[in-house]
Amino acid sequence: MIKTLFSRAKVLARYEQSPLQPHLGDLAAGLHEQGYSDNVVRAYLCAAEKFGRWLSIANVTTADVNEELIARYLDEAVRPHPSCAAGRSDCHARTGLAHLVRVLRERQVIPPVTVTPPRTPAERWLIAFEQHLLQVAGAALNTRKKYVALARRLVVNHFGDGPVDWGSLQADHVAAFVIREAETKRGFGRKAAPVAIRAVLRFLVYSGDIRAGLEAAVPAMRNWKHAALPRHVSTDDVERVLNLFRDASPRSCRNRAILLLLARLGLRANEIVQLRMEDIDWRGGRLFVRRAKNRTERVLPLSQEVGDVLAEYVMKARPRTGSPEIFLNYRPPYHPLAGPSAVSTMAKRALLSIGFAPGPRIGAHTFRHTVASAMVSKGATFKEVADVLGHQSLQTTGIYAKLDLQALAAVALPWIGGGR
Repeated sequence: MIKTLFSRAKVLARYEQSPLQPHLGDLAAGLHEQGYSDNVVRAYLCAAEKFGRWLSIANVTTADVNEELIARYLDEAVRPHPSCAAGRSDCHARTGLAHLVRVLRERQVIPPVTVTPPRTPAERWLIAFEQHLLQVAGAALNTRKKYVALARRLVVNHFGDGPVDWGSLQADHVAAFVIREAETKRGFGRKAAPVAIRAVLRFLVYSGDIRAGLEAAVPAMRNWKHAALPRHVSTDDVERVLNLFRDASPRSCRNRAILLLLARLGLRANEIVQLRMEDIDWRGGRLFVRRAKNRTERVLPLSQEVGDVLAEYVMKARPRTGSPEIFLNYRPPYHPLAGPSAVSTMAKRALLSIGFAPGPRIGAHTFRHTVASAMVSKGATFKEVADVLGHQSLQTTGIYAKLDLQALAAVALPWIGGGR
């Protein structure tokens, strides 16, 4: 593999003499399998070879390589690259050496990363709480992250660096903490702290750390559900957004397919991230959404338009990997999308690029509201809207009642102040 990347005899001799020589071929092959271009592979190999020379000068063996040693090397021997942000070491050196460490661990040349055990009672309690959320409550990953983050803030706020004594937790402490957290949020975000802290208190009751009933101290945050109409995108703006991704590049093919799933089927961002190849019934024209927020499966019709764009992405633009997820990074390494935020960020940037007014809740959900708005405007029942969007409760769908202006006009009472 090395000989196919470098042709000069002097360069090849340098690689042959490197103390890392037995592993450079594996490094190059692994990078090639992940889809990196030859130029990038050469740059990463060059970074590894320079590091090998530094090891020889420092009289350090390959078995001693770890993240701390590489950090020391980057600080001492690598000059900042002009294309990198100020204060950062050479981009290729940092990334290439991270790949080298991975190869060395896979070949068991260096030991695997040791997981540091939790050092404090607070850390051990937080781990137990997260395990409870997973194994008992069945909470999704994003929910667990949010609840644990709020639980950590509660621990720090009440106990600081001292011992964790839940018996000292009083109702006024709980109420004050929840109110402070809610004051930093707006809209439905104000409900996040009360819900998470109730989960914390239920776990403490379950584990016997506090008495039952303390969860009643969590104040309810008032939030007028139907005070504002969800923002949605007009038909013309949807087409303008889709026209941003008309070219045949892998990025455009992927983003156009994602936007069509948002704008035509109303999928959630996390549902798109979790879609797998097996979820598409090409012959039957159906899409199975198996990992919805409420953990139920729903089946949506796959229109000709959405099916054609999905097929184009899968056949022509999707990287050839063993990953079962449909949507992957369009540049190597070809991993699945990092999370729902990747979809929401892409959707938000697309909307802003066509001149859509900025706001706090612009993103993937804006297109979801568009689907609901279109269905209500065409006479769909709330039950039909709820089935398509995957709402567990019709109360969630009830906000779209305000879109049916004719029905609202029929039941509206005259204004007592007269015409103005």
